[in-house]
Amino acid sequence: MQLTRRGFVALTGASLAAQCAPNVHVGQDADALIIGAGLAGLHAARMLEADGFKVIVLEAATEIGGRMRTLDQLPGRPEAGGQQVGRSYARIRSTAIDLGLNVIPPAPGGSRDKTMIFNGRAFDAREWASAPGNPFPETFKRATPDTALFMAAAGENPLVDQYAWREVGAEFDLSARDYLASKGFNGEALDLCDIALNANELSTYSMLNLWRSLTLFTLDSSSGPSEEIEGGSQRLPEAMAASLAADAVKLGEPVSAISATGDGVTVTTKSKTYRAPFCVNTLPFPVLRTVALDIDGAAPALQPIIEAMPYTQIQQVHLELEQGPTDELPIMMWTDTPIERVFPVRNGAGETVSLTCWVNGTGTRLSTSDEDWKTLAEETLLQSRGIKAKAHAVVRWDKDQPLSGGAYMHWAPGQIQPWAERVTQPVRGLHFAGEHTSYLHTGMEGAMESGERAAYAIVEAAAGSAA
Repeated sequence: MQLTRRGFVALTGASLAAQCAPNVHVGQDADALIIGAGLAGLHAARMLEADGFKVIVLEAATEIGGRMRTLDQLPGRPEAGGQQVGRSYARIRSTAIDLGLNVIPPAPGGSRDKTMIFNGRAFDAREWASAPGNPFPETFKRATPDTALFMAAAGENPLVDQYAWREVGAEFDLSARDYLASKGFNGEALDLCDIALNANELSTYSMLNLWRSLTLFTLDSSSGPSEEIEGGSQRLPEAMAASLAADAVKLGEPVSAISATGDGVTVTTKSKTYRAPFCVNTLPFPVLRTVALDIDGAAPALQPIIEAMPYTQIQQVHLELEQGPTDELPIMMWTDTPIERVFPVRNGAGETVSLTCWVNGTGTRLSTSDEDWKTLAEETLLQSRGIKAKAHAVVRWDKDQPLSGGAYMHWAPGQIQPWAERVTQPVRGLHFAGEHTSYLHTGMEGAMESGERAAYAIVEAAAGSAA
């Protein structure tokens, strides 16, 4: 079912009759299989179950949540995955309310003020414009390396609304590196902008990603600041899974093969083979690359998309704060050191109790062990700011992780026009969901949107086959 502006609005307000749901036939394990117990898969599962479908959710990990991960063992319960609940996140909010969860403001005491560590010197980010060695063109001297791209792009956004990112001309689908170079950023300045970029690198990041994000941020922030799930983001997928029928969710079931034919969908895991007329596949494409696909002749057309879609590489070090900085500068940081960015984690009283060092893209180190990362983070914080902190956890969203392959996708230049709609199209009874297939939203709400689209399409297809 093709998602269009009018079609999406119609679908989100529609309710197809539960009596159209199929009955499980001999040789089938369910009416619908769901691959992945993250937000997309669980939202699709709940919607289908509400319409009378028997669903089975297959999850490779031994815990619920996908890329929602709350580190409950650390002070302040830092988030290693999705966290912010925007004001426009209607699906997230309504699901949380339905499941008895509260959506609350973040801990008090938050500030956007930050410290920069550049060329071995720590200083307030507001001093960046006059900092020795600042290589930015005169027009953008005040823009710090983590804001320069946004500041340059904000005044030239070609998107008139949240739909338009698929509709604008190819001339806007250029790399962020080429865009900044056209604004006078030299090689040294571009390299600084690559540090902590929410992508892998400027050269593989389409500007339409950024303009889409700016459009959504403007729309969302007009209604107020973002909030959070009380008790941690992971409480939402856990509650979603618990709301399903007993034994609907199968943990520790990594998928090795998917076959979609006119007879239905067959999914093979380490323990058994499951069969159903329909399946919602939410696997990130780096994971899908490792799965044997037999999807009725469509695999050759899908394979280039699966192989080439970029996923942002992220590594985090989470530390318990023992002693704050010896200077009077803000504790949040952008740095040109190996730990890149540092974010404070606050408890309910607004006290900073933990720190998260967040490394993106080119700064990630696949060969560095967890213990070496912990030591590096502790030593860098101590040497640069006098901060004493004990590292407790390293979280990796990188290509060496078999269940994720990265944190989240972003489009590379030239991919949106040929692929953005293609990745949403079902093949026989196999439907695709996950944030990488979202249209109106990104992030957590995008994942929910995609699961909703897939669920509606399956209910509609089941109704058509029963008619």
